[in-house]
Amino acid sequence: MAWVHGSDLSMMGDDDYAFQIIQHLTTQLRVHPDDRQLYFQRANAYLDRGEFQNAIDDYTRAIDLEPQDPVSYNNRGIAYRSLEQTDRAIADYRRALELDVNYRDAYNNLGLAFSDLSDFDTAIRHYDRAIELDPNYWYAYNNRGMALWALGRREEAQQDYAKVKSLVGATRR
Repeated sequence: MAWVHGSDLSMMGDDDYAFQIIQHLTTQLRVHPDDRQLYFQRANAYLDRGEFQNAIDDYTRAIDLEPQDPVSYNNRGIAYRSLEQTDRAIADYRRALELDVNYRDAYNNLGLAFSDLSDFDTAIRHYDRAIELDPNYWYAYNNRGMALWALGRREEAQQDYAKVKSLVGATRR
């Protein structure tokens, strides 16, 4: 478990911190019930806590208030995927990409959803696009490596894992 140092230098777990954020944002929403950003932030905190249905509800409200926000669709897709509602997750990732065709994280997440369905060829195409958009996106290399491995393409997978190692190592220097 990671720890966050509060302003009083006390130690607080991430889950406790997210809970406090949720409480604070809930109070703010009573005063500003149409503030899309508050719903979005609370949804992120719910997502961090694993409260996926609450996250979906708040992302949906944020989308209702700003239907052109690709990040809300992407994040709601993450919550749907966490609840194993893969079709809904895919629909949200695709909507995010309709709104922003260069949204690297949505391509990666779409790849994860197709991997969940064991459609590794489709998943790889989405990881490829994420990597094309960001050649240093180690997470997409890692995910593509797993999909390649599942297809028996071991040498290509090992190349992706080596790339992950070089990218992650570079960030730690």
